[in-house]
Amino acid sequence: MQDEPYIFSGTINDNSISKVFVGEEQAKIIDVDGDKRYWYAISHVKDAVVKRVKKDGTQEVVEEIDENYKGSK
Repeated sequence: MQDEPYIFSGTINDNSISKVFVGEEQAKIIDVDGDKRYWYAISHVKDAVVKRVKKDGTQEVVEEIDENYKGSK
């Protein structure tokens, strides 16, 4: 389904990442076993920019989103 709202999600493999943003929306981060973490956010913007924020404040734009997850309703 390609209708609003759009669900974005992914994994976090880097312990220095403290936040993830999808456009202006801060993603929810879920801690699971050990160092495993997952994030998700709901956006009304189909092609929102996804950014990771490290503990030191630096930001990285996520260049590739798995299309199997992006755009799901």
